[in-house]
Amino acid sequence: MFNSKHYVPMLKWKRAEQGALEVLTSENKKYITPVIQFVMPKQKPQDTLEDVVARFKKQLTQIPDRIIEVWGNEPIFIDFSLLFTTELKVESIKSILISGHQKHTIFIPIIHLNDEKEIKDAVCSTVKETKSGLCLRLICTDLLDLPKLNNDIKEFISGYKLKEEDVDLLVDVKELGDDKEKYKRYFNLSQEIINLSKWRTYIFSGGAFPENLSMCKIDEENLIPRLEWKNWKEQYADVKVIRKPAFSDYTIQYPIYKDASQFFHPTSSIKYSLDEEWLVMKGKKQKFELYLASAAELIKDSRYYGENFSFGDKFINDKAKHFPVYIKKPAVKGTGSTETWLKAGINHHMTLVATQIAKLS
Repeated sequence: MFNSKHYVPMLKWKRAEQGALEVLTSENKKYITPVIQFVMPKQKPQDTLEDVVARFKKQLTQIPDRIIEVWGNEPIFIDFSLLFTTELKVESIKSILISGHQKHTIFIPIIHLNDEKEIKDAVCSTVKETKSGLCLRLICTDLLDLPKLNNDIKEFISGYKLKEEDVDLLVDVKELGDDKEKYKRYFNLSQEIINLSKWRTYIFSGGAFPENLSMCKIDEENLIPRLEWKNWKEQYADVKVIRKPAFSDYTIQYPIYKDASQFFHPTSSIKYSLDEEWLVMKGKKQKFELYLASAAELIKDSRYYGENFSFGDKFINDKAKHFPVYIKKPAVKGTGSTETWLKAGINHHMTLVATQIAKLS
């Protein structure tokens, strides 16, 4: 599918992320294969579990068309692990993968070693029909006992009559936190995975963006190191590495998804990716006019990439120009919402990473 000079962004299947993918240029898409993770619909106070599951099921027939609308017919990774019940996961796997295949696109399902047998059966039986192959996703706990891991992998591959050449290997260490050695430690462990050179692709993922912006100051410059990018570049340049992985991150979001976070109002903060850091221009909750004020400052910054760099940058530039209009007459509105600013920030980030990877020698 692709070599190490490639980018695999980890995205939730929500409107902001869908929008950010949809407006990527075809040139940038050459270097990108996303992972989309389905999440449950927002739960209303009166909802039961059955209500939420029923709402997701209603979307099943629409999801394949929307993925193709957003991404086209190029391969894309699909993760079902955040759905609530095993029954829903199995139904979604069969419905979405078969429908995608019928529409001549390649949906690559992601599976975990600790998934229930029903899920493994559903994925492996379906990919025999779709010929898409599948992706095996490993997390930190899987790597703590390498002999057991390699034995489990061997049993999984042989038990389902698979070949490593048809399986993508995704090692995901999730949040990096304050542990500056975590990335390197688990990367080194991943190099000992059985038959590493045989897997169809090898991807290493992690995220350094914080859970919240409590450490950031209002009206001050806040810079957060992109540790996953820094660490990946070091491994990419290391000639002693057995196999170089493709790069993967969580863009400008915290790697651990919390369903309860849907009910919190985030601050009106701009999260802008730079070559080695994230620039955070912190706002206040539900003070949307601060988006415009921050945008007006950002476009004057020498680190701003310019309105022609990406859809996200054009959005920032347009909002910056709108700031003086809004100040004179707030009734004109046009501040943008949390969703549209997240869409812009993720789109800029993906464009930046695709550009950085394209420049690698």
